[in-house]
Amino acid sequence: MKISRIFAAAAAMAVMTSMAACEDKKDNTGTGENSIIMYDKPTAAPTAAPTEVVVAADDGPRLSIKDTTVKAGEVAEVTIAVENAEAAWNMCGFHITYPDVLVPEMMDAEKHYVRKKMGEASEYNVGSVAMEWYNNKTEHLITNKLGSIFFTEIFDDDYGLNGDVVTFFLKVPDDAESGTEYPVEFMYIDGDVFSNKAEDKSMEKYVFENWTGGKIIVE
Repeated sequence: MKISRIFAAAAAMAVMTSMAACEDKKDNTGTGENSIIMYDKPTAAPTAAPTEVVVAADDGPRLSIKDTTVKAGEVAEVTIAVENAEAAWNMCGFHITYPDVLVPEMMDAEKHYVRKKMGEASEYNVGSVAMEWYNNKTEHLITNKLGSIFFTEIFDDDYGLNGDVVTFFLKVPDDAESGTEYPVEFMYIDGDVFSNKAEDKSMEKYVFENWTGGKIIVE
């Protein structure tokens, strides 16, 4: 592994970690200069002509959030997985959302680092960060009473695999009623990434248009 690649990966991680600090984040109200740029939804008029039109690939990696079942007061294991991506990606950075009555377990509460368990898809990464969105929440998050976690990881090459990417731990309220379902969804924000060494934007667009959320079900 070349030293230059290590420095490049470290620099990318530093940039994405600063994004995770959640300062001056864009919201997804769909209006004004602070609107999220959604791949599958209309956005505010651009301030400059686009330099290229990205067309989604016909197929590509598929991210998903697995459903999980717990009892009231227990901690749910929320797992993000990827398929159709064996040795085909080298970086990701994305947000998930969940009802703010759920409480993420923290690795370092003062720094807002979220506890995580890496999966087999991430075996060969050279670094990863997971942070709770703790400041300057968007209107979308506030209005819908949502919490959010930003996760990013990098590899030295296209060493990202199929399987579980990462698992987070969310505590369910003690008084949650049986049958309650808490949705856990992906949320795209301008700057999020799922890339390969070739920086294939068509693949990336496919990922963001085809990811699927999951839910926590209370027994």
